[in-house]
Amino acid sequence: MAQDRRFMWRALELARRGQPYVAPNPMVGAVIVKDGQVVGEGFHEEFGGPHAEVNALKMAGDKAKGATMYVSLEPCCQDYEGKKTPPCAPQVAQSGITRVVVAVEDPHPNVRGMGVKALAEAGIDVTVGECHEEAHELNAAYFAHVERGRPLVTAKWAMTFDGKIATRTGDARWISSEASRREVHYDRGCTGALIVGTGTVERDDPLLTARGDTGRQPLRVVIDRDLKIGMDRKLVKTAGDFPVFVYCADDAPEEKQRQLEDAGVYLILLPKHEGKLRWVEVLHDLGERDVISAIIEGGGGLFATAFQERAIDRVKIYLAPKIFGGEAATTPVEGPGIPDVERAITFDNVKTRTVGPDVVIEGSVVYPAEQGPSPSGYWQGYQGQ
Repeated sequence: MAQDRRFMWRALELARRGQPYVAPNPMVGAVIVKDGQVVGEGFHEEFGGPHAEVNALKMAGDKAKGATMYVSLEPCCQDYEGKKTPPCAPQVAQSGITRVVVAVEDPHPNVRGMGVKALAEAGIDVTVGECHEEAHELNAAYFAHVERGRPLVTAKWAMTFDGKIATRTGDARWISSEASRREVHYDRGCTGALIVGTGTVERDDPLLTARGDTGRQPLRVVIDRDLKIGMDRKLVKTAGDFPVFVYCADDAPEEKQRQLEDAGVYLILLPKHEGKLRWVEVLHDLGERDVISAIIEGGGGLFATAFQERAIDRVKIYLAPKIFGGEAATTPVEGPGIPDVERAITFDNVKTRTVGPDVVIEGSVVYPAEQGPSPSGYWQGYQGQ
């Protein structure tokens, strides 16, 4: 029904307002409609706060009786360990709502299908699936975390029209426009972790903070197998202000471990596999810490290993109308590269738009088929092939 789609779009629009503050919870919006008029609406505003359904019911009051509720994610139906608020399904059932339209079922094992069942058993007419794809995309990070135990990972970089992320001398400030950089900081405030490699820390000395008045500070993560990070780096000096996690090998120099821990850096020691740390172990550790989304911001070697190990789910590229040229100028993805076109990583759901003078390209990563020329899972790249 056209009316169902219209009101569900409104619920999705409301849900997105919670993006900077609700993680690791999902974004959820709810709209209550009676006689074709909106009588209540709400969204999940912050982690630990009331859910969308409760906020909408509060606004609707007695007008909820006999009304229809549109909600972008299946209402929760029971208490479970770690849950911060009372379940919503019983409150919806007690409100006098007679019909509930749900966009998508909640993948959480303590909710999945049970919220819909509880509403139906209470005599409410329940419809599931309106704007299903849009609702799933809105909470792609939440779904990834629940279903795979790891964050949704986006690779983000800015480059010139000729594919360079720095000049031949290493200068990279600034490739993208001020408008693009504002968007980057908004994204940082909406994500759980920012990830870089040691080379980026040593070359650019970034703070990796979200600047602006929206969102929360992300966890700052460095992949540094041998603890080469300098004690004079901004990340180390500000570790007491905002958390810094360094993933290193379990045989990294003990003296450097002590120095970094004394500076307030959190060290996560992982075993090496053929001399390397594995992305799957890094990401699952982050997932266990309730990080549901992460952005890798470089450098080229880190991007290469992340693609090689199929750790990246999305890309977001800022394409600046500039040309650097030069064989020595840096490209975004380094490593050995592929030997032939059929082994290329491709993308779908590609979208483009402009921010200031820059073109923003976003897409979902499609890795080569498992039963093809490219092996799946953890692998060493294409050296010698």
